[in-house]
Amino acid sequence: MGAVEQLEKNKIKLTITVTPERFREGLQLAYNKNKGHFNIPGFRKGKAPRKVIEQAYGKDIFYDEAINHVLPDAYEQACNENEIEPVYKPEISLGEINDADGATFYVTVYVKPSLEIDGYYGLTYPKMDTAATEADIQAALQAEREKNARHVTVDRPAELGDVVTINFTGYMDGVPFEGGHAENMELTLGSKMFIDTFEDQLVGHIPGDDVTVNVTFPEGYSQNNELSGKPATFEVEILDVQRIEYPEIDDEFAQDVSEFDTLEEFRGDIAKRIVEKNESNLETDKRLYIIKQLSQKADLTLVPETMYLARLDEMMADFTHHIESKGMQIDNYMRFAQLTEASLKANWRAQAELDVNGQLVLEAVARKENIIVDDEAYRIHVAELTKFEGEQLDKFIDSISPNRKSEIEKSLQAQKALDFVLEKAIAVDPEELLPLQNLPPAAGSENPVSEHGNLE
Repeated sequence: MGAVEQLEKNKIKLTITVTPERFREGLQLAYNKNKGHFNIPGFRKGKAPRKVIEQAYGKDIFYDEAINHVLPDAYEQACNENEIEPVYKPEISLGEINDADGATFYVTVYVKPSLEIDGYYGLTYPKMDTAATEADIQAALQAEREKNARHVTVDRPAELGDVVTINFTGYMDGVPFEGGHAENMELTLGSKMFIDTFEDQLVGHIPGDDVTVNVTFPEGYSQNNELSGKPATFEVEILDVQRIEYPEIDDEFAQDVSEFDTLEEFRGDIAKRIVEKNESNLETDKRLYIIKQLSQKADLTLVPETMYLARLDEMMADFTHHIESKGMQIDNYMRFAQLTEASLKANWRAQAELDVNGQLVLEAVARKENIIVDDEAYRIHVAELTKFEGEQLDKFIDSISPNRKSEIEKSLQAQKALDFVLEKAIAVDPEELLPLQNLPPAAGSENPVSEHGNLE
């Protein structure tokens, strides 16, 4: 079915042959699918025999459609027979093809490397005090206070800290520029949301005032390169001035913003939630440090670049799905946010590398420690994800493709391997930690192991 030739590290060439019988099946399917498109003299449309159409349009008229039919199955079968796990889109070239001898295809593809790893007992992670400090509690109370603040219109000139409602138009050399106009915009003076001294120049003015604001755009202004470092004038109309009134932090405040009757009870609940968050962040930090240390103990030069590209494609697909699930078209969102696929992938690159490298090193640990995922563990995991039970769960499990099942099992295997390494890891003071290069943000970041367990 398929011969394998090693081209370079983790890159192979498959020679795939399709039998004449199988290729003729593809040709017949292509004929049945497309015969209605041909007008042959002497035959009603869609009724001309295949040989007549081939004589009129060329013997290879149905080859492309037949290839598209037979190649995917042949490729998958060749990969399964040779225990090959491709990591990116294959490059395909055609060999000899005819209905008498069948078809030959040449497929070049990168495959997943099998890393070797050692020395993963006694890895370290940072100690962290998960208790809620008074500063933590006060910060949470202040955030809740600001969230429940009231805006009250005042009859006086605007001051720093006030919220003004404005219309404005920006000009450069007397000409309005794109993105420089807005109406009924609320702006908190002193927030530094606007460039240069824009906000300061509105202090002292009252509703109805027309104010000319002179500013200079900063060098490297990212939202519009044409404005970078240049002076501009804004004509601003002040519509309203409001002061912000903050509630007192007392028992009444606690009753208004929570389910508790007293401030003491509310503080206790805040402290509990802070501890839970800190404990979650500690677990995330532990996993990140362990993954990074494991990655430093393997030869990552064996990882083909295409694995990172494939992960970035997955991340882009997930991002697109997320945006479109909110009712927005991805192209419109990208234009509005001034983003490109290249810029997004550049920002995601470090995380993509961590995802790929983390999965590979954990698979290496699992192989070395003979960590397996049995049918019962797989079933429990699927049940947790789907909330299905009994016969409904059995039917769903039967519907999962072999490739998808393999992905889920490998994800579970990697999680078990990480738990194994974590059990043998040691908490140390942060100053005792070895420096880790290119470590993404720890607390609150995504789990470094790709969540292939998601069944969507």
